[in-house]
Amino acid sequence: MHEVSPVTNRGSSDVDMSAQERTRTTHNARLNQEEVMTMRWAQLWRTIITSALGKTLFPYTRYIRTLNLEDLEELLQDPKFKNQVSSMFFEGELAAHKIQTSGPKKNQRLDPGRISNTLGNIITTSTPMLEELSGKIENDALLRWIPRTPRLRLLNLWYGGALVGAGPLLRQHCHAFTTLSFWGWTHDEADQKFADFLNEINPQTLESLEIFSHASIGAESFLALSCHRDSLKKLKLDSINSTAMHSLNMLAGCTNLNTLLLTDATNRSVYLKNAHKDIFLEIVTWLTSCKKLRSVTFRNLRGGQDLMTPILLENDIRLTSLELRGYAMADAHDFHQALANQASLQELQLQGDSDEAGDGVATLVESLSQLVNLTDLRLQDISDYFTDEVIGRLARSLPKLEGWYTSGWGVTDAIWGDIALLKSLRRLDMAATSRFTANGILDFILNLGPGNRGLVLAIMMADVDCDLTEKEQTTIRETIAAQVDGRFEFELQRATTALTAQNTQGVLDIHYVPSSFVSKQIDACINDIGVDVVKIATTGAQLLPNAAVTNLRKQLLPLTTILTPNISEARLLLENAGLESVPEIKSVKDLVQMGALLQHMGPGYVLIKGGHSPFDEDFKVPNQATEQKYVIDVLHTGRGAVLFITKFSTSKNTHGTGCSLASAIASNLAWGDDVRDAVKQAGRYVEAGIKTSRDLGHGSGPINHFHSFSVAQEPPVEGSLRVHEWSFDDELDFA
Repeated sequence: MHEVSPVTNRGSSDVDMSAQERTRTTHNARLNQEEVMTMRWAQLWRTIITSALGKTLFPYTRYIRTLNLEDLEELLQDPKFKNQVSSMFFEGELAAHKIQTSGPKKNQRLDPGRISNTLGNIITTSTPMLEELSGKIENDALLRWIPRTPRLRLLNLWYGGALVGAGPLLRQHCHAFTTLSFWGWTHDEADQKFADFLNEINPQTLESLEIFSHASIGAESFLALSCHRDSLKKLKLDSINSTAMHSLNMLAGCTNLNTLLLTDATNRSVYLKNAHKDIFLEIVTWLTSCKKLRSVTFRNLRGGQDLMTPILLENDIRLTSLELRGYAMADAHDFHQALANQASLQELQLQGDSDEAGDGVATLVESLSQLVNLTDLRLQDISDYFTDEVIGRLARSLPKLEGWYTSGWGVTDAIWGDIALLKSLRRLDMAATSRFTANGILDFILNLGPGNRGLVLAIMMADVDCDLTEKEQTTIRETIAAQVDGRFEFELQRATTALTAQNTQGVLDIHYVPSSFVSKQIDACINDIGVDVVKIATTGAQLLPNAAVTNLRKQLLPLTTILTPNISEARLLLENAGLESVPEIKSVKDLVQMGALLQHMGPGYVLIKGGHSPFDEDFKVPNQATEQKYVIDVLHTGRGAVLFITKFSTSKNTHGTGCSLASAIASNLAWGDDVRDAVKQAGRYVEAGIKTSRDLGHGSGPINHFHSFSVAQEPPVEGSLRVHEWSFDDELDFA
């Protein structure tokens, strides 16, 4: 089953519908269309599974080349996978495979991970032509499936630990195996185990290795990759730690690379050029020996510009794609100057701190102007001081540009004449503080030609004094659509996803910032800070639309390190996932079970914040407010649960406690704490903030964020936080 099937991922509810038809379609009809698509999606998977059981007229599974079990998990988690759809899917021979989560029966729900592995075991019994296998595959399942798939070429796993013991089986049964990727592998023995795997598979066969998230690999794995030094062409390590950074010289034998991506997971590694110059020089020697390099990406590597510069100056290396993030213009004169030596570049992305003083901008612009083959140019932050003159010069110098993202300062209509010279431009993202007029934008659009068809023009940081009226924006949108079938996006300078009219007494109104700008803001900031999405406020106001909740649940939660919902937010997510009856919180067990259900949605950790449901001295929900004694936050680690118990405070100043806790956790993680310690320290921070708060306004006031360095000589705050490992047999007593 291939991921491009028209009914995988439920497809689109707008299939075969024109814009006019979509406008006329009622809300209920659209919901019905989504249910139909989910039914088709489920029928397709059921047909594949029953085919493997020999229950279909045609043996479909014998011809499957790509099997993506993540798609099956997404189906099982889809809000529409219930009632008639679920009954159809699990009827007959599949009834025995309707596996539920553990816990009290009233809280049980489908277990997508176990079901997909069980059904995958059935499918792979009759897939002799299978070449690509993807999903959250467990170790024992993978070991059973490999001997059944002699043509296997590609593995895309969720957890690298599934590879333990798989090397000899791949060596014996899968001689075409060349491509491996997995999301993460955090374990004390991960480096040794992965090195064993690399040594066990057939030598000089691995062509591509991608690790998308945190993995505890380093020197041993890098050394083992030398067993594939002639075959390895693509190496992408997207979240390596500082120890691994110091071991990159172990990759010296891998010089046939054409694609290289390195990301520092912590952005806290030492500056190798100064601290370990011998290692730095060995890494440079390795990089400049990779004569076949065509695409290089360094993200958040301290001194990354110093590693990139020798590559640029190596005449035998002809890059077509380059990305460098997390550097400073003040330290990058040589790097910017060396860019001019790579006239073969077609794609260039630079993100870093700009510098108003000195000749940094001039040096960068001079080099960029010589890269005449560029088709895609993305400049974030590093271009903050670009002016009309600079942007105009680049437009005149880079005639092949198809996509251009740039920031800038005080940009005006003076640029449009030069931008209009870009006859192949299909997307322009102007993230500069700008003072454009409607007439200037319209004149530019009217000068567009056939090569600009489909142009997306996004102005995202317009000066508030140069706002366009709704009528002007409508005219521009209609004109660009008529001229080149394009699209116009416009936003004033902002930095939030939603604006709330609120005070200490509640949230009075909410204005949602359009997604076009939010996506750009996240893209600009994600390398420096996390994204804390507030869905339901302390006051009970829902701040996130239901459609956005679905997107957050399906797209963001699987990528999340730690999810920190309050009880109302947790309930909202579970109901959105299709759990028809979310239990009320009556005991600690209910709170623990709620977190367990959420963890099945994909986040690495889940912290249920229990401040909205305090417990009495017997750890039950009290009948009267006077009986409230403890607040319990529950952290689910994937291996169990940890309770963080604090004494209930009667303070009315709890406005923003959830945001403060999440932000404090993120800060502690960035500092290097593990998740448990990060949560513990954040809890102490918030508790002290509540206890030292001052009354502001007539409602729920804010906590005191500055208690740690207040100039007032206040008595020390005694913390009440206790940490407790949970089991369902616990008898809690912290009186």
